[in-house]
Amino acid sequence: MTEYVGIDGCPAGWIAVFINEYGMLNVEVEKNLKDFPFDRQYPNDIILIDMPLGLENRPDGALRKAMNGNKSSVFSLSEKLPSTEEEYDSVKDTITMSEQTKAIMHKIYEAKRFAGKDPAIFKFWESHPEFCFELLNNRKQLFPKKTGAEQAERLLILKEYLGVAGIEKLLQEASKQEKDAFFKFDDLLDAACLAVMAKIIGTKENCSVITDKGKQMTVPDRYPFIAYAKNLGRY
Repeated sequence: MTEYVGIDGCPAGWIAVFINEYGMLNVEVEKNLKDFPFDRQYPNDIILIDMPLGLENRPDGALRKAMNGNKSSVFSLSEKLPSTEEEYDSVKDTITMSEQTKAIMHKIYEAKRFAGKDPAIFKFWESHPEFCFELLNNRKQLFPKKTGAEQAERLLILKEYLGVAGIEKLLQEASKQEKDAFFKFDDLLDAACLAVMAKIIGTKENCSVITDKGKQMTVPDRYPFIAYAKNLGRY
């Protein structure tokens, strides 16, 4: 069965929202990416992750220009990053980067390793939830998702694609995890957004066009297939 998956980092490790070809939604949390039930040989599945994969020739600057709001949500990686985590550990004190980036470097290298060397078969692609939310919202700017009202705005956007049952499922999962703090609510929203976008990519003949309330909106080709970094030359 074809599945469309969105993944975001979270306090427990990683949160993934799965949507199958019939629209059924499931949420899973794992410490490591390898613990999710992905079939690397099934070419129809599409998995989008909010984590840098390629470390060179990144399109982050172009993504910032494409976004109408919250451009600061896109942060750039140092061009001096080594290809392996072991090399990074040996030189990290010589690399200048933000504290936010330092905090997720282990996740960046984990995602890079997991992506493997054959992304043409295993559709495990980097994407960006804020950009995808803008696309789902007909390119309209959204406010940062830190308050209840701003999170509700995103739930309404997702409702157009997940329906009432899908939103209820997300809220149920959020309620179950609240005491254990396995993930934050905005982690869940981001993963759900990427899962929706993965399904759009997988179910449209022209992946650079998506439909919102009957209207077509075209994503410029230089932002390839919404999974904006999927064509990075090196993983």
